Amino acid sequence: MAFDPKALGQTEIQTINAQASTLMKRGIRLMSETHPGAVSEALKCFDEALELRRRLPIETASLLRFGLAACWLNRADALIRLGDAGGVSLALHAFDQGIDLLRGLALSEDVRFPRRLAIAHQNHGLALQSQGGASASKAIAAFTDSIAVLEGDHATLISDRQYLLAAVWMNLANARASEPSPESGPLARAAALRAITLIADLEVNDADAAEVGLKARHVLCKTLAARLSLPAASGETMPADVHEATDIVDDGLVIARQWEKQGVARFRDLACDLFRFGARVYARYQPQFLHEFVRDNIDPAQSSISYVESAEMFSAASEALDLLDRLRSSARSYRV
Repeated sequence: MAFDPKALGQTEIQTINAQASTLMKRGIRLMSETHPGAVSEALKCFDEALELRRRLPIETASLLRFGLAACWLNRADALIRLGDAGGVSLALHAFDQGIDLLRGLALSEDVRFPRRLAIAHQNHGLALQSQGGASASKAIAAFTDSIAVLEGDHATLISDRQYLLAAVWMNLANARASEPSPESGPLARAAALRAITLIADLEVNDADAAEVGLKARHVLCKTLAARLSLPAASGETMPADVHEATDIVDDGLVIARQWEKQGVARFRDLACDLFRFGARVYARYQPQFLHEFVRDNIDPAQSSISYVESAEMFSAASEALDLLDRLRSSARSYRV
C-alpha cells in the first residue's frame, strides 16, 4: 500500500520535519569537520533527512518543499566532497532534484528561496565543469541560470547578493576561458571584468570577496596572455593589452599584500602566479619598470616576512630577479 503524505496530521508533519532538521544540522556540522569519515557520516544524515521529508506533503507548504530541496542539495555537496567518479554522477542527479523543487517555489515569497536556487545553480555548474568535455557547455548554462536568478527582482533583498553575483561571474569567466572557441577569450574577459567591478568595494575588508577578485584577475591574465602572444598589429609599438595587464597584476598584488599584512596567507598561490605573469610582461614591454615591480613585491614592509620568505614567493621572485639580471646584462653588452 502506497504511503499518502496527505494522511499526515499537522502534529505528525511537525514532528517529522523537526527530526529531519536535527539530522540536517548534524550533517552540516560534520561537513565542517576534518576527521576521516566526517563527510560520509554527513551524507548518511542528509539521506536520512531526505527519506523523512519525502513523506511530507510538500505541495501544502512552500517551506516543506524548500526543506526537501535542501536535503537533495546537501546530499549533492557531500557527494562532491567525497570525490569519487560515481559520486559525481549521483551528485548531478541530486542537484537536478533540488533545483526542480526550488523552481516550483514563488521566489518572491522568501528571500532564502532565490538565494538557495542561485547557489544551487552555481554548485551544479562547478560539478559539471569538473566533468570536462561535453559537460562544459552545461556548466556555462548553469552559471548563466544562477546569474539570471540573482539579477531578478526577487533577489534584491539578498544581503550578500553582490558577492554571490561576483562569484558566479568569476566562475563563468573561468568556464569560458576553458572553451576551445574563437569567442571564448572575449567572453571570458567580459565575465572576469564584471566580477572585478562587482567585488571592488568588498575585497579590502572581506577575505572571501578578495578571493573572488583575485581569481577573476587570474582568469583575466590568462586571456591577456593569449592576446599578447598574437603578432603585433602593423605599426604598433606597445599593445594596448600591456597597460591592462600591468594594471590588473598591480591591483591584485596590492590586495594580496594587504591581506598578508593581516596574517591571511590563503592567496599566496594566486599572488605568485600574478607576480610571475607581471614580471614577464614588464620584462618584455616595459623593462624600465621591472626593478620597481620586483622591489615592491619582495619588500616585507608592504606585506609580511612570511610572505616574502615563503617557498612560493621565493621561487617567483628568483625568476623575476633572473629576468632583471638578463635585461641588465643585455643592456651592458649593447653599450659595449
